[in-house]
Amino acid sequence: MEKIYGITSTGLYGQDELSALDNAIRLTAALRYTEAKSIDAYTIGDADDKQITPRIGLSVSITRNTTIYGLYDKAFIPQPGADFYGNRFRPITEDNIEAGIKKDWFDERWNTSVSVYQLTKNGAITSDLAHPFMSIQLDGQTKSKGVEFDLRGEVARGLNLILNYAYQDFKVSKHENAAFVGVATPGSVSHVAAGWLSYEFQASALKAVGLSLGYTYQADRSACYSFGGEKFSLPDYFKLDGAIS
Repeated sequence: MEKIYGITSTGLYGQDELSALDNAIRLTAALRYTEAKSIDAYTIGDADDKQITPRIGLSVSITRNTTIYGLYDKAFIPQPGADFYGNRFRPITEDNIEAGIKKDWFDERWNTSVSVYQLTKNGAITSDLAHPFMSIQLDGQTKSKGVEFDLRGEVARGLNLILNYAYQDFKVSKHENAAFVGVATPGSVSHVAAGWLSYEFQASALKAVGLSLGYTYQADRSACYSFGGEKFSLPDYFKLDGAIS
């Protein structure tokens, strides 16, 4: 039988790290080469996508328990599939800039982190409103900015807590139709909060048995492209999870 589709991906990754002042300052630099080849009889043309992407990070320990950091990362993500007309999806490229601060508390039993970021995405894929169950690739660009907070630590012996919150602003930054610029991207979520509480029994009969309870909450979820300053949002989302291990 004739082979009508297939994909081969090859990657090469190299990284180096430099440090100074007794490892208080650390610089990490990396390069990744990615090549993806795909054949699909149902799309127009075969794909041979390749890209070199960098990653650079700098962290500085300003005290024994406090570290600040900055990061630039570029991603290259080959995409399977095609639009309604058989045009193959181009790889998505992403540029991420992030900065933050991390701190340990109470002899490192607790730690917190706060970070801000900006993620720029080119070639985003979204639903094709003219053709149900199909997708289209935008010629423009989307940009998301946000802040994240994370707290984790030991409440008591065997009892651990994780809490995090993120505020995110997703907007179309470039588009072939100027009316889309500045509009929230469909499916984006402005507020995300999550928590996880876990306990591991210390008694001999139940030692190493664990119980966990967690939640996820999402608010201000964009339902679709909204114009004229009006935003259509989906209802808030809440999920509760539990586990025994």
